[in-house]
Amino acid sequence: MEFLTVRSLANLIGMSEQTTYKLLREGVIPGRVKVGKSVRFNKEVVMDWLQQGGAKDDSKC
Repeated sequence: MEFLTVRSLANLIGMSEQTTYKLLREGVIPGRVKVGKSVRFNKEVVMDWLQQGGAKDDSKC
């Protein structure tokens, strides 16, 4: 199982880290895993979410 940092996720989806954190707080991005005080994302879950259109239907994005 592979995990992404917030920075690598931001690069993957083409957004700033600040925007990625905002989407994280809003619960938009799936696959979040807490590791101590750090946050990681299950890459497989994120990739499935992106393939299904990601947050395109979320009016906040």
